[in-house]
Amino acid sequence: MDKKMIPLQGPGTTGARPPKGWVPPLDEVLTLLGVYDNDNGYWVGLPLQALTKALLVAEALDTLDRIDERNAVVLTVPDGTAQGIVVTQTYQIPAGEVWYLNRLELITEAEVTGNIRISKFPKSGTVDKAYLGTDQAASHNTDYDLDVAGQVGADLRLIGGDIITVAGTVAAVGGTTADRKVTLNPFGRKATRLV
Repeated sequence: MDKKMIPLQGPGTTGARPPKGWVPPLDEVLTLLGVYDNDNGYWVGLPLQALTKALLVAEALDTLDRIDERNAVVLTVPDGTAQGIVVTQTYQIPAGEVWYLNRLELITEAEVTGNIRISKFPKSGTVDKAYLGTDQAASHNTDYDLDVAGQVGADLRLIGGDIITVAGTVAAVGGTTADRKVTLNPFGRKATRLV
Protein backbone atom coordinates (compact mmCIF):
# COMPACT_ATOMS: atom_id res chain seq x y z
CA MET A 1 0.00 0.00 0.00
CA ASP A 2 1.35 3.45 -0.87
CA LYS A 3 1.90 5.87 1.96
CA LYS A 4 -0.14 8.99 1.48
CA MET A 5 0.27 12.32 3.23
CA ILE A 6 -3.14 13.49 4.33
CA PRO A 7 -3.54 17.18 5.13
CA LEU A 8 -3.11 17.92 8.85
CA GLN A 9 -1.22 14.71 9.44
CA GLY A 10 2.21 16.05 8.74
CA PRO A 11 4.85 16.73 11.39
CA GLY A 12 3.72 19.24 14.01
CA THR A 13 0.02 19.05 13.09
CA THR A 14 -1.07 16.21 15.38
CA GLY A 15 -4.14 17.26 17.33
CA ALA A 16 -4.57 20.47 15.31
CA ARG A 17 -8.11 21.50 14.43
CA PRO A 18 -8.69 21.34 10.67
CA PRO A 19 -9.75 24.52 8.89
CA LYS A 20 -13.46 25.26 8.51
CA GLY A 21 -15.04 23.36 5.67
CA TRP A 22 -12.15 20.84 5.38
CA VAL A 23 -13.45 17.41 4.40
CA PRO A 24 -11.22 14.43 5.18
CA PRO A 25 -10.56 12.06 2.29
CA LEU A 26 -12.43 8.82 2.84
CA ASP A 27 -10.38 6.09 1.21
CA GLU A 28 -8.12 3.26 2.36
CA VAL A 29 -6.07 5.57 4.55
CA LEU A 30 -8.66 7.26 6.75
CA THR A 31 -11.90 6.00 8.26
CA LEU A 32 -14.31 8.66 9.43
CA LEU A 33 -14.81 8.63 13.20
CA GLY A 34 -16.57 11.95 13.42
CA VAL A 35 -19.40 14.02 12.11
CA TYR A 36 -19.63 17.43 10.50
CA ASP A 37 -21.23 20.04 12.76
CA ASN A 38 -23.29 22.36 10.54
CA ASP A 39 -23.60 24.93 13.32
CA ASN A 40 -19.90 25.65 13.76
CA GLY A 41 -18.52 24.35 10.45
CA TYR A 42 -16.03 21.90 12.00
CA TRP A 43 -15.65 18.16 12.02
CA VAL A 44 -16.37 16.87 15.51
CA GLY A 45 -14.84 13.62 16.74
CA LEU A 46 -17.20 10.84 17.68
CA PRO A 47 -17.56 10.75 21.48
CA LEU A 48 -16.05 7.58 22.94
CA GLN A 49 -19.28 6.95 24.90
CA ALA A 50 -21.27 6.75 21.65
CA LEU A 51 -18.82 4.20 20.22
CA THR A 52 -18.90 2.17 23.45
CA LYS A 53 -22.71 2.16 23.46
CA ALA A 54 -22.81 1.01 19.83
CA LEU A 55 -20.37 -1.81 20.61
CA LEU A 56 -22.50 -2.92 23.59
CA VAL A 57 -25.58 -3.07 21.35
CA ALA A 58 -23.66 -5.14 18.78
CA GLU A 59 -22.28 -7.38 21.53
CA ALA A 60 -25.78 -8.01 22.93
CA LEU A 61 -27.01 -9.14 19.49
CA ASP A 62 -24.23 -11.72 19.14
CA THR A 63 -24.62 -15.35 20.23
CA LEU A 64 -21.77 -17.84 20.50
CA ASP A 65 -23.36 -20.41 22.78
CA ARG A 66 -26.36 -21.12 24.94
CA ILE A 67 -26.26 -20.94 28.73
CA ASP A 68 -28.65 -23.36 30.44
CA GLU A 69 -28.86 -26.05 33.14
CA ARG A 70 -25.53 -27.47 31.91
CA ASN A 71 -24.00 -24.36 33.56
CA ALA A 72 -25.76 -25.02 36.88
CA VAL A 73 -24.20 -23.98 40.18
CA VAL A 74 -25.03 -26.68 42.74
CA LEU A 75 -24.51 -26.17 46.45
CA THR A 76 -24.69 -29.07 48.91
CA VAL A 77 -25.43 -28.37 52.57
CA PRO A 78 -24.10 -31.38 54.51
CA ASP A 79 -26.25 -33.55 56.79
CA GLY A 80 -26.20 -32.34 60.40
CA THR A 81 -25.56 -28.64 59.61
CA ALA A 82 -27.05 -26.47 62.37
CA GLN A 83 -29.86 -23.95 61.92
CA GLY A 84 -28.74 -20.52 60.70
CA ILE A 85 -25.49 -21.73 59.12
CA VAL A 86 -24.88 -20.26 55.64
CA VAL A 87 -23.06 -22.39 53.06
CA THR A 88 -21.95 -20.91 49.72
CA GLN A 89 -20.82 -22.13 46.31
CA THR A 90 -19.28 -19.79 43.74
CA TYR A 91 -18.93 -19.84 39.97
CA GLN A 92 -16.58 -17.48 38.16
CA ILE A 93 -17.34 -16.42 34.59
CA PRO A 94 -14.36 -17.66 32.51
CA ALA A 95 -11.82 -15.06 31.36
CA GLY A 96 -12.54 -13.58 27.94
CA GLU A 97 -16.24 -14.52 28.00
CA VAL A 98 -19.29 -12.30 28.28
CA TRP A 99 -22.61 -13.74 29.43
CA TYR A 100 -26.06 -12.24 28.95
CA LEU A 101 -28.44 -13.87 31.43
CA ASN A 102 -32.19 -13.45 30.96
CA ARG A 103 -33.49 -15.94 33.56
CA LEU A 104 -32.34 -17.49 36.82
CA GLU A 105 -33.99 -20.66 38.16
CA LEU A 106 -33.37 -21.22 41.87
CA ILE A 107 -34.27 -24.61 43.36
CA THR A 108 -34.18 -25.22 47.11
CA GLU A 109 -34.68 -28.55 48.84
CA ALA A 110 -36.30 -29.16 52.24
CA GLU A 111 -34.74 -27.53 55.34
CA VAL A 112 -32.68 -24.90 53.42
CA THR A 113 -33.48 -21.48 51.99
CA GLY A 114 -31.57 -20.03 49.05
CA ASN A 115 -30.32 -16.78 47.59
CA ILE A 116 -28.03 -15.54 44.81
CA ARG A 117 -25.21 -13.01 44.99
CA ILE A 118 -23.69 -11.29 41.96
CA SER A 119 -20.21 -9.78 42.34
CA LYS A 120 -20.90 -6.80 40.07
CA PHE A 121 -23.79 -5.65 42.30
CA PRO A 122 -22.94 -3.28 45.17
CA LYS A 123 -21.47 -4.81 48.31
CA SER A 124 -23.41 -5.16 51.54
CA GLY A 125 -20.57 -4.64 53.98
CA THR A 126 -17.86 -6.98 52.67
CA VAL A 127 -20.29 -9.47 51.08
CA ASP A 128 -21.80 -9.24 47.59
CA LYS A 129 -25.37 -7.93 47.76
CA ALA A 130 -28.03 -10.66 47.66
CA TYR A 131 -30.19 -10.66 44.53
CA LEU A 132 -33.34 -11.51 46.49
CA GLY A 133 -34.47 -9.23 49.32
CA THR A 134 -35.37 -12.28 51.41
CA ASP A 135 -34.18 -15.83 50.89
CA GLN A 136 -36.30 -18.13 48.75
CA ALA A 137 -38.17 -20.54 51.04
CA ALA A 138 -37.21 -24.19 51.40
CA SER A 139 -38.67 -26.72 48.94
CA HIS A 140 -39.32 -24.18 46.19
CA ASN A 141 -38.48 -23.95 42.48
CA THR A 142 -38.77 -20.36 41.20
CA ASP A 143 -37.88 -18.70 37.89
CA TYR A 144 -36.69 -15.08 37.97
CA ASP A 145 -37.12 -13.47 34.53
CA LEU A 146 -34.48 -10.74 34.69
CA ASP A 147 -35.83 -8.53 31.91
CA VAL A 148 -39.23 -7.84 33.49
CA ALA A 149 -40.17 -4.90 35.70
CA GLY A 150 -39.32 -5.52 39.34
CA GLN A 151 -36.27 -7.59 38.44
CA VAL A 152 -33.17 -6.22 36.65
CA GLY A 153 -35.24 -4.85 33.76
CA ALA A 154 -32.81 -6.12 31.11
CA ASP A 155 -30.46 -9.01 30.45
CA LEU A 156 -27.77 -9.23 33.13
CA ARG A 157 -24.31 -8.74 31.52
CA LEU A 158 -21.49 -10.60 33.26
CA ILE A 159 -17.89 -10.53 32.02
CA GLY A 160 -14.91 -12.79 32.69
CA GLY A 161 -14.00 -12.63 36.37
CA ASP A 162 -17.51 -11.79 37.62
CA ILE A 163 -18.69 -14.25 40.27
CA ILE A 164 -22.11 -15.80 40.86
CA THR A 165 -22.56 -17.11 44.41
CA VAL A 166 -25.32 -19.45 45.54
CA ALA A 167 -26.04 -19.20 49.27
CA GLY A 168 -27.97 -21.78 51.25
CA THR A 169 -29.11 -21.13 54.82
CA VAL A 170 -30.32 -23.92 57.11
CA ALA A 171 -33.88 -23.06 58.17
CA ALA A 172 -34.81 -26.26 60.03
CA VAL A 173 -34.80 -25.87 63.82
CA GLY A 174 -32.97 -29.15 64.39
CA GLY A 175 -30.55 -28.64 61.46
CA THR A 176 -30.39 -30.72 58.31
CA THR A 177 -31.40 -34.39 58.48
CA ALA A 178 -29.72 -35.25 55.14
CA ASP A 179 -27.54 -33.61 52.50
CA ARG A 180 -29.64 -30.79 51.01
CA LYS A 181 -29.06 -28.99 47.71
CA VAL A 182 -29.61 -25.47 46.45
CA THR A 183 -29.31 -25.28 42.66
CA LEU A 184 -29.04 -22.24 40.41
CA ASN A 185 -29.72 -22.76 36.71
CA PRO A 186 -28.74 -19.65 34.73
CA PHE A 187 -30.28 -19.16 31.28
CA GLY A 188 -29.04 -16.87 28.52
CA ARG A 189 -26.24 -16.73 25.97
CA LYS A 190 -22.51 -16.26 25.57
CA ALA A 191 -21.40 -13.52 23.21
CA THR A 192 -18.21 -12.09 21.73
CA ARG A 193 -16.83 -9.48 24.11
CA LEU A 194 -16.39 -6.15 22.33
CA VAL A 195 -16.13 -3.75 25.28
